[in-house]
Order: sequence, then structure tokens, then C-alpha cells
Amino acid sequence: MKFASAILTGAAAVKALSIPQNVDKREELVPITTGFTMKPFLTELVEAVNDGADLTEILTKPAGDILSVGIADVNATIHLGLSTVGLAINSGGRVSDDDVSRIESTAGSASRVGDNARGSCSNPKVRVEWRNMQPVQRKAFVNAIVCLWNAPSKGLAPPATNRYEELVWVHQQMVNKVHQSGMFLIWHRYYTHLFGRMLREECGYPGAYPFPWWDETKDSGNFAASGLFTADYFGALPQLNNGQGTCVTNGPFAGKRLHIGPGGGNQDRCLSRGENRDLTRQVSAAFVNSCNSRSTYAQMRECTEFGPHAYGHNGLGPVMSDVAASPADPVFFLHHAFIDRNFWKWQSQAASRWTDIYACAAPGNPCPIMGLDTVISSMGLRPDVRVRDILDAEGSWLCYSYDY
Repeated sequence: MKFASAILTGAAAVKALSIPQNVDKREELVPITTGFTMKPFLTELVEAVNDGADLTEILTKPAGDILSVGIADVNATIHLGLSTVGLAINSGGRVSDDDVSRIESTAGSASRVGDNARGSCSNPKVRVEWRNMQPVQRKAFVNAIVCLWNAPSKGLAPPATNRYEELVWVHQQMVNKVHQSGMFLIWHRYYTHLFGRMLREECGYPGAYPFPWWDETKDSGNFAASGLFTADYFGALPQLNNGQGTCVTNGPFAGKRLHIGPGGGNQDRCLSRGENRDLTRQVSAAFVNSCNSRSTYAQMRECTEFGPHAYGHNGLGPVMSDVAASPADPVFFLHHAFIDRNFWKWQSQAASRWTDIYACAAPGNPCPIMGLDTVISSMGLRPDVRVRDILDAEGSWLCYSYDY
């Protein structure tokens, strides 16, 4: 499905912020520029109609949930809004999907993963939802992130002042290649896994402790109540203040300065947050289930990227809504573990999804096709891998699953 709007990346996504160094951090407000393109309610509705989904939950959403529509009557909304979001209705009354058709017709017969086939990992580690972790495990996880933040850089990225920022720099440099294409879910699966390896190999996060994920659907509309944003863990998540975020002033990340971003630039600024509940309540089980009902990878990826993924980022404030440098807020990795868990759930619906894939390797029309031997890079952070190595989370290279 084609979208009229494109994801904003690099310097165009976020205005440079000029943060006075002598401002009391408790009062320092940071402007928010939404960087991640979000799927309008209209698009969700039309796709659900096409997929024959049960529309009861969608159509009974409160009026405030219907973002980017502004028309109460659903039928009028469909007729008036189609051209706005760039959708085309064919004679059969369905939304066309030229990109998916082209990819599937060009890719031909799927190849098998072979040596990395499902089941080759005999004892996968289980990623555990944050609330299901023991307090000592949660604290150890946060301490390992602080360790990485305090570790000296290794010369991978000149603008980085520490090892953690080298990780952020990689995402900043790769941003245009790993969004708005089939690479999105695959590359972020790899990137999140590398983060976990760095915590264990460079900062002593115990191998017996699980890597956490955050079930954001349980906190839809109130991310601040998740239990992550406390002085013991990731620090406060205040509500927006006059439409702006606030510098984090408590917890292990209080007073942390960022030097990668915003956008494609590199500027000293604070780690800041501010919840927009109109956006975070869109990260619902209904939306996740709608995306996971899609029959093709391309459809599911697009729904996920512009749906729960984008709403989660934009709903957390200035740093997380900066497309390029969003990993500068460490909660990024729990958010992307949530996105990966949803991908894992979608794959679990059919055995072929662990071994076959039809996707674009980069944005574009026509686009390059992503195959099982397409290289996945982290720009020297860790060795490159191929798609076939990480398509199956429970294969030999990744070897993990989720607790539910």
C-alpha cells in the first residue's frame, strides 16, 4: 500500500535544539518535532475492511482516538479521505497494493533457510516482559546500560563521547536504509540483539538474566504507569508541558547529555521525555492484532511501522520522536523488543514465515528485492550477518523466544 506522506529522517526530521547550559534542568523544556510517520485511523479502517476483519472494536473507538480524520461519520470519512492518504480503490472495491504484488511476482519461489532452519537452536533464551522480571534483574539491566554509557568510545564514530553513543550513531547513519522498507523489522531485530550482546559482553549483564521487552498494550494511554519510568529504573516520564518535553532529572539517567542527533546533526542536549497520551493510547492490542492479521510480510511490516511503532515513539517525547537518534533514550530498546515480539508472533502463525520472505531491501519504486542472502550491517559495531541468519529468532544465530 502506498502512502502519500513519507517518514522524515535526518536533519529534515527534527529542528536543531539550542539548549542553554545554565538553565535549571527541572525547568528545561525541549520542543517536540514529530519525526515518525503514523498510520491514520482511516488507513487502519480501510485495511481492516479489505482483510475482512471484525470492525466492532475499531468503529467503537472514542472520538478522540480517531486521529487525522476529524469527521464523525465513517462513510463520509472514507469517501473524503481516500485521496488524502494516497489510496486507490479499484473496481472490486478493495484498496490496491501495487508494491506487494510487484514484490511477490518478482521474487519467485522462496528459498529455504537451510542450516539455520527452525529448531536448530535447542535451548532458546526467553525474553521476558518487564513486569515479569525480578527486581534484581531489572536493576542489573539498567546498571549495564549505565555501564555502557560510561564506557569510553572505541573510535567507531568521532562524534560519540562514549560506547553507548556509538550504538546511537549507527542507527543515525543507517536511518534512511532501515525504515519504510522490508529492512525495518529485520534490521531492528539485529540491532536490538546486538545491544543485548554488548550489555553482556562489555558490561557484565548476567547471561542467566533475561533480556526484557515491554508490553506497551498493557499501558495504552498511560505509558508513565508501566513501572519503567521510576527513579530505580529509567527515570520519570512526565506528561507534556505546554506541548514540550522535560529533561530527565531522576534515576540513573538524570542529567545525561546527548551528543548524537537531533536528526543527522550532532548537538549537546539533555535526555528528555514527555508523554502524549493521545498518541500512546493508539498502541493498543487491537492495533497490534490488526497488523498481525495481515497475510503478507509487506502489509504487516507497513502496518506495524506506521502504527504501534510510530505511535510509541512519538508518544514519548523529543528524543524518542527523533527518527535518526531515538536510541539515545535507552527505553528505545524495550520499545523495539515489543515490536520484535509482535513480529515473532506474526511469524508464529505460519511455519513458512520463519524461512521465507518477500520484501524490499530499501525504500524506492521499483525497489531492490531483499533476499535471504542480503547483508545486514551494523557499520562495524559487530560482524555483518545475512537475512537468513536472523529471519528466525529461534535459529542458531539469535536463539531466543518470548515469554508470551
